[in-house]
Amino acid sequence: MSYEQVIFETKEDIAIIRMNRPEKKNAFSPKMSEEILDIVTHIESTPEIRGVMLTGVEDSFSAGLDLDMSFIQTMEQSNSANFRKVMDPILEWYKKLYMLPCPTVAAINGHCYGGGVVPVSLCDIAIASDQSRYCLSEINFAHFPAGGTTWAVSHFLLPKHYEYLCLSGDRIDAEEAYRMGLVSKVVAHDHLEEEAWSMIKKLANKHPNAYKTAKTMCRMTRNMQLWEAIELEMAHIHENYFLTEGEMVKIALKQFKDKKIKTGTGESYSKSN
Repeated sequence: MSYEQVIFETKEDIAIIRMNRPEKKNAFSPKMSEEILDIVTHIESTPEIRGVMLTGVEDSFSAGLDLDMSFIQTMEQSNSANFRKVMDPILEWYKKLYMLPCPTVAAINGHCYGGGVVPVSLCDIAIASDQSRYCLSEINFAHFPAGGTTWAVSHFLLPKHYEYLCLSGDRIDAEEAYRMGLVSKVVAHDHLEEEAWSMIKKLANKHPNAYKTAKTMCRMTRNMQLWEAIELEMAHIHENYFLTEGEMVKIALKQFKDKKIKTGTGESYSKSN
């Protein structure tokens, strides 16, 4: 699969997506959005792909929407139909990325501004280069963070943190992003891909059905009352047992007692390894 503005490859059953518009800080163009949508659609229909790593090329993760292209043109035309035609591909790949049952890891290699923050929040884990920088600059040009951006920060950050980002337009560094909870981990820039690859491989080796259920529970129970969450979890215990063909009881717990862990992919290893 070859694309103009995205580099896509699979390695050891892991999909690697690199946003590739370095001259525009990997800003989302309509073409890039269509290509990422095609890739994510392929991934969701390919069970052999066990994980996804998303990153950018050169000095940027993504600067968000490319305001020099069709996005701003359709707004100037006040044509809502054309505006949605341009926006729908990006909103659709956002949704598909978020809903993937397999592990997803964002490797933030540099500038991450505006809408570029959205896929960081959509991925399960976000590994950040110590050289990465973050900003919601929309307020500085008489706009506000939209297209899922306010959700991206308000869903994971404390109110005073996300309101500061949305209302000030200030830029923050990687350590501040980590302190706020925007990213999972900060690593040396030269080791970013190594660390992100290690993380996606670790997650991809979990039992796929167990991972899917755990991912669903993490998202659904967050806004529930305790007893609502417990009832939902109890129901999914039975579903997980069915989907894993009883591996948790028949195999995994026994191996756990023997100080071994079964990953669910046909591979067992000692806890000491």
